[in-house]
Amino acid sequence: MQSFVRGQRAKISQLSSSRCLSVEIALSSARLTVFDFVCFGVDGIGTLSDDRYMVFFNQKTAPDGCVTLEELSDTKARFSIDLDLVPTHIARLVFTASIDGTGTMSELGSGVLTLNEAGASSQALLEYRFSGADFKGEGALMLGEIYRKDGEWRFWAQGQGFAGDLAALLKFFGGQEVESAAPPLRYPPPAPPLIQPPPPISAPAVISVPIPTAPVVSALAGTLQQTLAQATAGSVVTLPRGEHQGPIVIDKPLVLDGAGAVIWAQNGPVVIVQSVGVTLRDLEIEATSPDKSTPHSGIALWVAPNMGAQLQNVRTRGEILGVASVEGEWRLPPSLDLGEIAPRLENTFEIQVETPHACEIKASIAGVSLLPSRLESGRQKITIRVGNVGADTFLAGNLEFSTGGVARTVPLSGRTAAKARAPVQHLVLWELDGAA
Repeated sequence: MQSFVRGQRAKISQLSSSRCLSVEIALSSARLTVFDFVCFGVDGIGTLSDDRYMVFFNQKTAPDGCVTLEELSDTKARFSIDLDLVPTHIARLVFTASIDGTGTMSELGSGVLTLNEAGASSQALLEYRFSGADFKGEGALMLGEIYRKDGEWRFWAQGQGFAGDLAALLKFFGGQEVESAAPPLRYPPPAPPLIQPPPPISAPAVISVPIPTAPVVSALAGTLQQTLAQATAGSVVTLPRGEHQGPIVIDKPLVLDGAGAVIWAQNGPVVIVQSVGVTLRDLEIEATSPDKSTPHSGIALWVAPNMGAQLQNVRTRGEILGVASVEGEWRLPPSLDLGEIAPRLENTFEIQVETPHACEIKASIAGVSLLPSRLESGRQKITIRVGNVGADTFLAGNLEFSTGGVARTVPLSGRTAAKARAPVQHLVLWELDGAA
């Protein structure tokens, strides 16, 4: 069984050949005693377009039995999934837990989500462990997803806190809560006095002037490109969490708030900015498998000349053009596979990179550290240290090179194996000279 950390992803086919799976969630807390567990089956834009695919205590089976809530208690739940029965319009199965009552998820003692093969001879494939220390004032958690990408089912240990309860989760995914009519008032409200007392003479006059606010678009109308086309200039377009297929063109001033979402395309340019006054924030942009024989296919973000763009916490996998603060020749490995790693020992690797600007670097994987943590411009070596990682653990995440509000990402993977030799010392994993 593999141990996942928050943010890790993997193809289901790499974990098991079975198409019948189960997801188990178990929570423990001294004060929080009752939780609501839900599987939301949402479409490609993250919307619960068919409420029959909300599987919870009051509706335990989705159509055709593709998802079933087989076991449920106040602190545990088990969902069974048959991937062959999930209809094509369902793109993501999102597994959530919310507090029934008052309290916050910071009061959790411990929790675990386990992905298993279903059936009599079931096998545990992975577990994702978490605790209240991972969260703050949230009332709900989006713990994991099984989702489609490039024609394959994948698993994501999401581990995202959500500020709200089950009703807020339902609203977030575009569902509607059925509420009973409000009871009639027993007594009419008191009438206001006919004459209001004048304010004190010494009180200054106050004139309230309404401040215009930017319109907010929080639900996609068709594809992401169609939503951008319909949005008015100056809008704030907030993306639903998850992945959205590009490419897209932004040709008017607006804010595109990803809230951690991913915009991807196999070939770039993935995002093209053709207007002044565009802000991109909290967003990942990926050119997933560019064709080297096609011009510009490796570009993640392209800002047209003299347009400019404000970039806030944007992560890219691919090239960036038109942003002076981050432009230049970045010679980074397209990806890194550490191979088999000795468990519970320190494994050391080296890579060579070249950057046109000074940047901060970090790894998004628990147990992986980088030296140095800051690079000056030019050609340099980076030491990757992997230590204190348990046996049968799959590593998946990114190295991040951050400057000017943008983090360029390099996918990093590996796996611990008991047969791996003693700690690897100073293995040059990727070199500039002659590197692809």
